[in-house]
Amino acid sequence: MTIQGIVQEIKSFGSASSAKQCERFFQVGPGQYGYGDKFCGVSVPGLRKIAKKYHDISFNEIEQLLQNSLHEARFVALVLLAERFKTNPEKTIHIYLGNTRFINNWDLVDVSAHKICGAYCLKNDDTDIIWKLAKSDNLWENRIAVVSSFAFIKDGKLQLTVDLCKHFFGHPHHLIHKACGWMLREVGKRDQSLLLNFVNSHKLPGIMKSYALEIVRKNTKGF
Repeated sequence: MTIQGIVQEIKSFGSASSAKQCERFFQVGPGQYGYGDKFCGVSVPGLRKIAKKYHDISFNEIEQLLQNSLHEARFVALVLLAERFKTNPEKTIHIYLGNTRFINNWDLVDVSAHKICGAYCLKNDDTDIIWKLAKSDNLWENRIAVVSSFAFIKDGKLQLTVDLCKHFFGHPHHLIHKACGWMLREVGKRDQSLLLNFVNSHKLPGIMKSYALEIVRKNTKGF
């Protein structure tokens, strides 16, 4: 099936009402972070089912799908790309980093960053790519950097996340603070003392601190 055929199949599972909900949820209006994005309203389980069906398409076809204007098509492409990383990490990371402009909303980042960019950097014991993304002027590349650290957290390496979150204290966008808070929460699941020492030693942005301490509030009555 052609890429256009796959896109048409994705659209066939959508609905106008769900698409409208997605547009509101992912803030596609003028001046919002997802401005101009297009949705057809397919659920995540539905998209994963489609990705499974087309697991054997080529890297070139995955890249074409990733560059499609439809949000759900890009989501499917990233699910496929994350799976392809297991067998060809070099080609996968090349496509991923060459197309970050299409990984342009938080769900697209969150479904892929730690499985591709994070996994690659962990495998090669090299965080240069992550720090390059962290220092970018692009919001989504910044979020890719933060969420990529999840691969390190899962491997018991927690300091990268702490250092990235410190780097992003002054970031102007709440989506970066939320991502940092989420990753710090994951750090806290592995080492609560490290999390508390970090929070108590620095002035975190409010939303970052709130997200980070969710795990502590669950574990400590009256915190």
